[in-house]
Amino acid sequence: MRSIHSLASWRWCLLAVLAVGCAHSSTGPAAVTPEPAPRAGAAPVDTNTAEARALTDQMFGPEAQATKRKQQKVRRLMALTGAEDTGRQMMDMMTGHFEKSSSIPPGFMEKFREVAQRESIVDMLVPVYMKHFSEEDLDAAITFHESPAGRRFLAAQPRVMEEAKEVGEQWGVRLAEKALRALVDEEERKARPARHEGQEL
Repeated sequence: MRSIHSLASWRWCLLAVLAVGCAHSSTGPAAVTPEPAPRAGAAPVDTNTAEARALTDQMFGPEAQATKRKQQKVRRLMALTGAEDTGRQMMDMMTGHFEKSSSIPPGFMEKFREVAQRESIVDMLVPVYMKHFSEEDLDAAITFHESPAGRRFLAAQPRVMEEAKEVGEQWGVRLAEKALRALVDEEERKARPARHEGQEL
């Protein structure tokens, strides 16, 4: 019964609103009641609507959707190229460096690992990728790394890097030997007595 009375009251309210609207429209265009002036200090409805629309566009508009789509592609590419594994390797290097230091306070390493678990290097690198790569670049890179050739390229990277490290070390030793030999030659030339003009060679 209660719901029936409530429904009936809503019907009466609706009829009353319609009746008032008809009464105003029957008097013609000249009888249109002007909108009341906004109260002092009250924000206009149009301003609120514009702000709400701007906020909605900022959160769900085409630009926001494009940014979200690009971020997803960045994360996909980083997953394909093993960025998270690289982050773990960097973490291992840092912890190894800290563990060799005698100046770190007690409990630092445990707290460092605890904090590191809450922050992902991937999250910090996403803006870097966003800045330097267009969406077309990301699409092309993802297509390559998902292809058979791209997968072989990624699979070979650890071996390539290891051998490149060995080559780099050998290159550095060879350059150091040449540089030392060049210094010795220069010192020997400076130590030789200067020959005067007309002196037999």
